This record gives sequence, structure tokens and C-alpha cells, in this order.
Amino acid sequence: MAISDRMKRMSNCVGITLKNDGFKGELYNCFENEPRTFSDVDDFFNIVNTFLDALEFPAQKVKYRTFKKTLPTLKIVDIDPNEKLFETEHLLSLCTRKAYIIMVTGRDNATWQGMIYSKSEDKEYSFNSEVELIRILNN
Repeated sequence: MAISDRMKRMSNCVGITLKNDGFKGELYNCFENEPRTFSDVDDFFNIVNTFLDALEFPAQKVKYRTFKKTLPTLKIVDIDPNEKLFETEHLLSLCTRKAYIIMVTGRDNATWQGMIYSKSEDKEYSFNSEVELIRILNN
């Protein structure tokens, strides 16, 4: 089983490579040539959320409220959604070691839903929350 046709068509997929020591690794997308590194789960979710916000897809159904008068300090991923550099299937060649392709199809109820493709297992999984996603990645 190869990566699904649906994942090949979508531009909101990210490829990740996990290192063996904790939840660290590199994150790739179709709009940037260089990977972004993450050092923990929180970094991972922040990078992917800002990437999805830049694409404006899938739309976030819940906006987090705050009483602070300042904007969040998250670094926004600076991409142009109209300038895709390569196709989603190319993410597989960039990712090495323990590699996955993640497609978030929804951000309902303040959590993610989507599909994940494991390169090493050549298998696709679906997830309905960020907790399920992390469980799949840690297997």
C-alpha cells in the first residue's frame, strides 16, 4: 500500500522524521525547502498549527480566547499557499528513519482529526484526536 491518492492531492500534509531520543525530529511541508526542527510535542503541535493557519485549511472551529492584550508569541510559518514547491509524494523521499506523512482533515472541538501514513510499515491510520496521533507516532 502506497500513500493514498487523497493524501497525494492535499497540500496540508506534513512529513515528519522522528529521532530515537524522545519526541524530537524534523518536519517538512510542500512550501519550504528546509525542514523545521521540533524538540518536544508542544513544538510539534505549534509548528503544525501555524502551518495549517497559514494555509487556512482545515479551518479552526474554536478560537482560543485570552484576557491578555498582546498577540500570541507563536512564530507564524511564513508561506504562500499558492506557491507549492513540490508534491506531497516528494515528502516521502525527504523523510528518513522513522518517517510519517500526516494529513489533518479537521480541527473540530479544539483537537485534530486526520490520517497518518507510516513509511516503515507502509500502512495508513486515521486519528480523531491529538492523543491518538501521538500514540500512533510512539509505536
